[in-house]
Amino acid sequence: MRISFLPETGLATVSVLLVDDEPSILTQLGRALRDCGYETACSQGGTEAMERLKSQDFDVLIADVVMPDMSGMELLERALSLRKDILVILMSAYADVSMAREALDKGAADFLCKPFPLLAAPIAIERNLRRRQIELNRIIEQRNRLLLESTKALSAAMGTRESQTARHCERITSVALTIADSLGLSDVNKSTLELAAYMHDIGKIGISDAILMKPDKLSDAEWLEMRAHPDIGSHILSNIEELSDLSLIIRHHHEWMDGTGYPDGLSGEQIPILSRILAIADAYDAMISDRPYRSRMSEREAMKQLREGAGTQFDSQLVDIFLSDMKSQLAKAA
Repeated sequence: MRISFLPETGLATVSVLLVDDEPSILTQLGRALRDCGYETACSQGGTEAMERLKSQDFDVLIADVVMPDMSGMELLERALSLRKDILVILMSAYADVSMAREALDKGAADFLCKPFPLLAAPIAIERNLRRRQIELNRIIEQRNRLLLESTKALSAAMGTRESQTARHCERITSVALTIADSLGLSDVNKSTLELAAYMHDIGKIGISDAILMKPDKLSDAEWLEMRAHPDIGSHILSNIEELSDLSLIIRHHHEWMDGTGYPDGLSGEQIPILSRILAIADAYDAMISDRPYRSRMSEREAMKQLREGAGTQFDSQLVDIFLSDMKSQLAKAA
């Protein structure tokens, strides 16, 4: 199963393809689903449905089993071969336990016996979407637990080459998680953020020692090479399907809200929210850390710089959250 970053709001709109050779059923069921907030499309047979599935993305397929041109069982198998992540619910007026068992064995998420209350369809959709979400969350949490120790070991290994990078990863992880807590992100997204924070500079493996360890400011050519590290890190992780979400987050943690960042010039909400969090944590730690070519800023000066960059370099809402947390911490320490 491919794992992707889970937005806190889940699916924005669920699209459903209804397939039945009875127009009255399509009309009634379509109306009921639209009343519940779903987007719907209708096909009067499996052949037409397959053509739609080839050209449009649907989250859910609800189909009758007995249809003249193609059975629902065949449509189920062909739909899943085309899109393995589509949620398929079959229905039939001639159902028995063996038919339901066959449908479930072939990959159907649920089976409804006609006639059924119209609300049974949206309830079945929600039930199975929630089951899928819970299972995906479980897989992500399990993966993140297994990977975190390996990631820390990799970060430590990077530290044998360039110790500043390893310590920097530890510090920005702490800052990033503080922002995530205040933002109210889920445990799944926080564990993904933790992994991404530890690995955000993995692309520096591909940067020469002469540049990484240079005691002076980088030249334009050297800076251009250094700017390649998000792209390098992204490519390293993109070769592992289960880490594709980390690849995306790491690739975009140097993008700017106004579109002038790198490597892809994304802007605003095009930038993944976990990348936007990392951008703030990364910049803040860089500012309060000593560099061979400059001394560290004070925490208050670094906070001022973040405020000045809000809306252009950084996400304004996330900057507000972080600065509020920092002011509270400074007030307590005073």
